[in-house]
Amino acid sequence: MEPSPVADHQGPAAVVNKITSENQTSSYAEKLKGNPRPTELAAHVAKKAFVHGVDTKLIGTSTILNGRKTIFLSKEEDDFMASPYQYSLVGKFSHGYPTMRRPGAKFAALGFNSGFKIGVLDHKHVWIRLFDPNDYARVWMKQTWYFDGFPMRVLKWTSDFNPNEESPIMPIWIKVLGLRPHWFHRQFLCHVASLIGKPLKLDEATTEIDNPVVARMCVEVNVLEKLHLDVPIQIDSKTRFFKVQYEGIPEYCRICRHRGHSVAACFAQKDNPEDEEHTKE
Repeated sequence: MEPSPVADHQGPAAVVNKITSENQTSSYAEKLKGNPRPTELAAHVAKKAFVHGVDTKLIGTSTILNGRKTIFLSKEEDDFMASPYQYSLVGKFSHGYPTMRRPGAKFAALGFNSGFKIGVLDHKHVWIRLFDPNDYARVWMKQTWYFDGFPMRVLKWTSDFNPNEESPIMPIWIKVLGLRPHWFHRQFLCHVASLIGKPLKLDEATTEIDNPVVARMCVEVNVLEKLHLDVPIQIDSKTRFFKVQYEGIPEYCRICRHRGHSVAACFAQKDNPEDEEHTKE
């Protein structure tokens, strides 16, 4: 049985349209007079790449910095350009890599809901663009894929992606204990999960209420942030706290910003005595 998606289907164009419709007062999208059709802007797949004669307002503001022409890009503008790629991931090959045809062929055989695109970022990283939340969860939650024997680890893509670091945001399974059986409603459980992180998926036993005392869900969690050990739910004037258990949180080193080892075991720490002293405290 296919796991239940926890978000409505939104293609890249829908994301940009949503930005425009929800921000009724002076949103950045409204300021783009004469911009291309949202579907073209969001997907960046317009077949005609020529810009001469096109009535387009440029993104960013020209300024002078240290005597040179410079483009100032606001966070709002940066977020606007990143919004069509909210379901994108990064694949990392740390131990060699196959031909790029292999990942494409394997993903194509999975029968995604809304297609995909794979592009090379550098000699270790590929950018995996997905356009459906269930496809996104399906690829990311596996964490490690193998192509011709070469492992590809899956990382969260963000607009400030740095190839020398690994994102601390990971898909983590959680269990919320003691919820009332009639609360096993998809929309309510997603709300509960959102108190921990971005909800990705409910497991089958939870959707079928096979175990009505444990709600098991997968959420995006930043492991560098404080983990919530319970969730408060208030009914009228009474508030109850329901225990949260985390399954298999991977180690993450805040020194070198890589997964798989702790700060104490980090080789980079030898070059930073201050961090070593901080670890001992």
